[in-house]
Amino acid sequence: MAVSSDTAQSLIKELYAMGRVIRAALSHLEEGHLLPGNVGVLGCLEARGPCRQVDLAVDLCISPSTLSRHVAELVSSGDIARDADPSDGRATLIRITDEGRDLLRRIRVSRAQGLRAVLADWSEDEAEQAAMVVQKLRNSLAAAVQRTAVAERQPVSTESREVDV
Repeated sequence: MAVSSDTAQSLIKELYAMGRVIRAALSHLEEGHLLPGNVGVLGCLEARGPCRQVDLAVDLCISPSTLSRHVAELVSSGDIARDADPSDGRATLIRITDEGRDLLRRIRVSRAQGLRAVLADWSEDEAEQAAMVVQKLRNSLAAAVQRTAVAERQPVSTESREVDV
């Protein structure tokens, strides 16, 4: 049986609320100097490796202009670097630096410790079940994006499906 409109609306409301609460409850001290979304840019770039900005924007499902703001800030802070594209001298590739990897590692450790504290009264089984349900939802959403992009002949990547931020 299909999910009702009321249930879908309720789930969307909860997901948006969860995003806000996650940021508030698990934010790492060093994230305060970053634009919202910069950690996601770092995580995706780490997973993908050096690439052109336009390709990273597709992976992140954001506009190139939005990504440009993130890249400018992350280059300024030394967390990513721009290099000449060896296959096209007119283009540049962006890559995560050692400083960016270290920042990402510290944020991941801090977030995991914070979530472990929040879930102190959960069993391992409950946490694994929650992770599986969230992963199933994410995969359904990613498949819908893929179908829409293919139908509209737009570039789309599934790289960001497995990004750990």
